[in-house]
Order: sequence, then structure tokens, then C-alpha cells
Amino acid sequence: MTEILSEQTFTFSPAEYIAIHRRLFQGIYKFAGKIRDYNITKQEWVLNGETVLYGSAESLKATLEYDFDQEKKFSYKGLSQQEVIEHIANIISYLWQNHIFGEGNTRTTAILLIKYLRKHGYKALNNDLFAVHSWYFR
Repeated sequence: MTEILSEQTFTFSPAEYIAIHRRLFQGIYKFAGKIRDYNITKQEWVLNGETVLYGSAESLKATLEYDFDQEKKFSYKGLSQQEVIEHIANIISYLWQNHIFGEGNTRTTAILLIKYLRKHGYKALNNDLFAVHSWYFR
């Protein structure tokens, strides 16, 4: 994670998102950098053991492309800092809820978020808060 975050390269795209997952989990998961082809449920402690309604395997690629495309079309011009943060929180939550990977979605999405926020001028961001409070990212 530290290596990826230290790099000065970034493109907000499905390919970047998938590449982050591949780099984080290559050699750990056979499906590193691959969109899952099966449906999932996971009990989440923040939901008292219930599951999030994750994206359907049949539509993950199309949904991923749609979410990134919508964000690319979005204009931040004239928005307050609060409005920018709220918008970015929404797009990141959509990406996370789709849960396109079999495992590692939270870590991958956190890296994407940190790099995207940096792109928008929030330079002091690092992985420290996420490392200490990763469960609350959910």
C-alpha cells in the first residue's frame, strides 16, 4: 500500500482500480486484479451481521464503467469543500458497494480514494487513519 501511495502517477479509471487490486494482492489471491464472476454476501458487523447488497456478478463490469464515466462527467466547479467531499464519498461508496473483487475491496478502494483525494488537492492524506480504523471505512 505504501509503495502505491508513494507513486506520483494516477488515473481515475476502471483500469487503475483493477491494477491497484492486482498490485496489492498478486501472489496472495489467484484472482488478483480480476472482476469476480460469482455473487457474494458477507456478514458485516456494522450492520449487526446483515449483508450489504453487493453488485451482481453479471453487471459488475458495466456498473464499474458507468460509475467511473459518471464521475468523469461530473464538474466540481463552484462546489464548496464540503460538497466536494460529500460527492467523492458517494462515488467511493458506490464503488465499494459493488465489491467487484472476491476479496480486498476495502483496501483497494481506500487506496483509490486516497489517490483521488490527492488529485483534488488533499495532499496531506496517507494510509494512517485507514490502518487504525479500517473497519469504519465500511
